[in-house]
Amino acid sequence: METPKKGLSLFALTMIAIGATIASGIFKTPSGIAAKVHENDTIIYLWIAGGVISMIGALVFAEFGSRFANAGGVYTYLNKAFGPMFGFLYGWCLLIVISSGTIAALCTVFAENINYFLQLDKSLMPILAMGTVAVLTLFNTFGLKSSEWFANIGTVLKIIGIYGLLVMALVLGQKGIFDATILAVDSTPEPDNLAGAFVGVLWSYTGWHYASFVSGEANNPKRNIPLAMILGTGAVTLTYVLCNLGYFKVLDHNTIASFAGEGVNKVVAVETMKIILPGLDYLMPALISLSVFAGAGLYILSTPRIFSQMAKEKLFFPSFAKTHPKYGVPVNAIILQSAWAMVLIALWGSFGSIIEYVTFVEWLFLLITCIGIFKIRWMYKDETPSFKTPLYPILPIIFIVCVGWFIYKNALADKAEYYVGLAVIPIGVVAYYLFKSKFGNKIDALDQE
Repeated sequence: METPKKGLSLFALTMIAIGATIASGIFKTPSGIAAKVHENDTIIYLWIAGGVISMIGALVFAEFGSRFANAGGVYTYLNKAFGPMFGFLYGWCLLIVISSGTIAALCTVFAENINYFLQLDKSLMPILAMGTVAVLTLFNTFGLKSSEWFANIGTVLKIIGIYGLLVMALVLGQKGIFDATILAVDSTPEPDNLAGAFVGVLWSYTGWHYASFVSGEANNPKRNIPLAMILGTGAVTLTYVLCNLGYFKVLDHNTIASFAGEGVNKVVAVETMKIILPGLDYLMPALISLSVFAGAGLYILSTPRIFSQMAKEKLFFPSFAKTHPKYGVPVNAIILQSAWAMVLIALWGSFGSIIEYVTFVEWLFLLITCIGIFKIRWMYKDETPSFKTPLYPILPIIFIVCVGWFIYKNALADKAEYYVGLAVIPIGVVAYYLFKSKFGNKIDALDQE
């Protein structure tokens, strides 16, 4: 079987962690969060909490990364902790829900924002989004170096643009960041929906662990994968908190919340730019387009390595184990993922529905993986990894409790998107045994390593 080509530096891995995280969330989700939570300070606390939870997750996953440097990331970690079925279920949900859904959501946002310049009929947005998936798929078949270049340049440019926006917002904005929410005299606000608001927060933070998916192609993975996840998560947390402070400096709470209304086609970042730089508001749709385009490209780059690894271990169709003889990338797996992303664009239609379909399932698997650190510590008690989770077991327990609360509260919500996403898991159990029966299984030997 082909050995993955090395070459991804610490900088490139950190750009993957940042670029896969900062995509559409910080531009799209603040309005939905403001509609569910009534006070600006509570919203800021939620963004800080999301960053803290993500950093704890990154620290736990950094220990996994220092122990298991082979390709696969979460797929490998679940395999080692709980056995091949759990690893397969993650890879299965990554294909059917998580990664393909994320690509679908990002390309939907790209289509909406690039249409600021194209002025196409809205009925053509799904077709434009699907075309974007196709273009990114072609680009990511040209090899590791071109993908690394794409990740580095795209992420650096969008970080520059985002910080330019937030600095101008903080300097030029006229509002008091923590002004009380202005409510109609006869209105009685509903209680804050913290769990519902946290969907948008956790969607925005999702991606810090994606550098681990390409660990098989990383230079010095036992050092660089943990560092990339930690550095990336810290940079993203700072960015998100500052961006929200900047939004509140320019727009009042109720105005931001109104952008989440039915049929309202406004993005908080664009409306902020209209106020601080009148006449140059087109810069923000351009920045959002760049951000989500680069973010979608990173997902197309990183996650097909999981499907390829599954195929190598006889738990998926053998054709997806193959890499391109010239470019060294898993072309078949990339095409499969992109094709399913197009199906999800057609199926769900809206950004909001797609992220609810994705976020619930993804964080469920991150929760299960974090639980696995306790078993890994016991299984490999005689080994000392190059990085160990600090304040163990306190930090993993905090992560488990917080994410467990989020999963529980949203499981009670009446949302078809959550239930459809969850239904993929039992279907995956059936698929696991079918693949195991048809192609055989070499993974059992992993437990003996």
